[in-house]
Amino acid sequence: MSGEYDKPRIQVGNYYLLWNEKSYGITHEERTELKKFLIMTIPYLDEIYRLLNNLEKPRAKEKYRLGKKLIPTIHIPYLRKDSLVKYDLSMKADGSTFINRIEKIETTKEHNESIQKYYFSKSFDRDLFLEWNLGELLFNRQRISKV
Repeated sequence: MSGEYDKPRIQVGNYYLLWNEKSYGITHEERTELKKFLIMTIPYLDEIYRLLNNLEKPRAKEKYRLGKKLIPTIHIPYLRKDSLVKYDLSMKADGSTFINRIEKIETTKEHNESIQKYYFSKSFDRDLFLEWNLGELLFNRQRISKV
């Protein structure tokens, strides 16, 4: 599996992906799609960060009846066109931003029936997914570069 995946340099503006050591990475074909996702998402990161900080304020917790130990996370999914792969960007209230890769595993009808019969109720969705953390999206304050 690891032979098909790589950890290329991914940078958009001053943002770059610090690869998770345990991640498999992405396929060569995914590099463009991942960069496209980041190009679309990065303009919203400041606003998302402000939203998360507002949710952490005591008044917001009272207003929305949020627990005192609330640790909100915003998720932005991106489904590649005509693909079984999607990316999920998640930002925590402290601003740390991570990207996960989620791949749908296609199974046969017989395999689905076997899984449903032995492990799940009749309402089992039957879609299986493989997910791993690609890494953390960081801001490079030292160097300004173009997309």
